[in-house]
Amino acid sequence: MVGQLFKIEGKKMKKVLFATTALVMTTGYAAAEVSFSGKAGAGVFSQAAAAGDTSEVFSGIDLNVSASVTTDNGITISVADDFGGGQLADWNDDYAIDDQTSDLDTPGVTIASGGMSLSIDNQAIDDRYDDSQNGDIGLDMTFVGNAIGITLDTDAAAGEASMSYSVGGAAGGVSYGLVGTDSNDGNVSAFKWNVAYDMSGMSLTFKSDNVDGADAVNTIGLTAPLGALSVSVSADDNEDWDASASFSSGGLSVNYATDEESAWDVNASYALGGGATAFVGSNSTEFSVGGVEFTF
Repeated sequence: MVGQLFKIEGKKMKKVLFATTALVMTTGYAAAEVSFSGKAGAGVFSQAAAAGDTSEVFSGIDLNVSASVTTDNGITISVADDFGGGQLADWNDDYAIDDQTSDLDTPGVTIASGGMSLSIDNQAIDDRYDDSQNGDIGLDMTFVGNAIGITLDTDAAAGEASMSYSVGGAAGGVSYGLVGTDSNDGNVSAFKWNVAYDMSGMSLTFKSDNVDGADAVNTIGLTAPLGALSVSVSADDNEDWDASASFSSGGLSVNYATDEESAWDVNASYALGGGATAFVGSNSTEFSVGGVEFTF
């Protein structure tokens, strides 16, 4: 199984080598800086279903390849892509088993200079408002200490976002942010802003989500560190609330979260060293997973 997990078929490796060779050739005598990184893991998971509970083993690898060059006038041009095989566990966010694609996708290209970067990646750049839609072009810059970003979708259909934006910064113990879109997944313009104040490690936040044609939804939240324990609570004026607690000591980390619908999730991990982690996770949909993974 281990040999199959890390085996990269000759055809796929040829694609990587051809892409790398092309980068070197198109940049003259200055060879591109090429790097590889990724994650691999294995374990067992179970999921309750109407047709009966299922329990299966999984193993997989996700390999990321990136390359960059710097022109004579200081402009950095980089490209990145990823591919893999098998399955990996999303054990601390979506609580699911994710299939890893075995083919190279359309790569993302970034051009950066002087604190400004332009990213091009067909339908793969996140919408700034809520990640529910994707764009093709992203522009990010820093202006007077503020991070400013714009995402454009050059072939947006009617009712889809053609532009979304974000602004964020900090001054003293106060941080702030604004994100918006010309068309959310409800086909109307929307924006939301937030302000957070840090008080010696304790954070108080206020958020306001404004969707065209609807009342604003306002949320207040508090995060308090209590030694190795951290507790967070938030509530909005729609009577929705969330609560979470995290414990961290040495290589051990434990997290629990719940909300007004009694949905819950819990996960624990232990750092084994060398980039390896043992983990378990479960949630209220009766999904459970355990295994080991490592990054490289």
